[in-house]
Amino acid sequence: MTRRGPKLAFTERTRLMSIAAPPKSLTTVGVVTHPRRNCDEVFTAIVGWVRTRGARLIGLPGEAPAGLSHTDQLPGEDFASTADLVIAAGGDGTILRALALAAPAGVPVLGVNLGRLGFLAEVDPPELGRALEAVGAGEYRVEERLALECTLHTDDGPTTHRAFNDLVVWRTPGFGQAALAVSVGGELFVRYAADGLIVATPTGSTAYTLSVGGPIVSPVVDAILVTPLAPHGLFNRTLTIAAAELLEIDVLGESAPVVVERDGARERELTPGARITVRRSDAPGLLVRLGWTSFYGRARRKLQLADPIELGHTREVKDNPYPRA
Repeated sequence: MTRRGPKLAFTERTRLMSIAAPPKSLTTVGVVTHPRRNCDEVFTAIVGWVRTRGARLIGLPGEAPAGLSHTDQLPGEDFASTADLVIAAGGDGTILRALALAAPAGVPVLGVNLGRLGFLAEVDPPELGRALEAVGAGEYRVEERLALECTLHTDDGPTTHRAFNDLVVWRTPGFGQAALAVSVGGELFVRYAADGLIVATPTGSTAYTLSVGGPIVSPVVDAILVTPLAPHGLFNRTLTIAAAELLEIDVLGESAPVVVERDGARERELTPGARITVRRSDAPGLLVRLGWTSFYGRARRKLQLADPIELGHTREVKDNPYPRA
């Protein structure tokens, strides 16, 4: 399939791209849903909006719930190449699945949070009606998210996968430690005896990487994060490399078999002698942003960050006694 370029007008200097004028009419809207979430409120809003616009609604085979039974069901590749916009209703896993479908076709995704954290979601269900009106009026931006092209090299030949959050390489339980060599640009950087490694995008910095002490990274930063899992050694810090650099992970001869997961989905087991190469994908994820909040506001709210000043004082601090020069 030939990858279509983004359908929206972008500026050239920034990866947080603004629409200068309303986009072309959205004639086809795709819906990706979580099969076990109560989506009635979301479906009602989507169906009403699509009907009002005289647009076509499409879904994936076997996914359309009762509220969307009249949708045209298309297989994944046709679904993405046909849609002008994809609405993903669920948690971050559902939105990641929608990005995997939509990114090769250059189609933006609007995330509706039906999960717990929902870092990737733009709105909650009560806000969806207003959000759809804004999208219909062209009052939104499209945020480009780095994706990773991950190639597994084994005796069976190479297989390539795209990750938007992270690629995790971890030891198979009961077989000892993983022994992994990390190289950047063809030069060895470090060898680990560890439970495994997490290779994350800035988007994935608020996922598994965060839970093992990694940094929170703005999604507009063009970088790849490499974080060891329980390394047997003193070096346990996250390595940050440029997204343009080639990362290689070798499964060493003394290693236990390792399992590879991509965005939470198990791909396969690798044995000693296998190699993983990671580079920037040429198909980034595209997320619809309405400008109602920022990455930092979203992170503060989702992580429930408590400010010590707010905890210790009921009054607002108005003046800084030590202003900057």
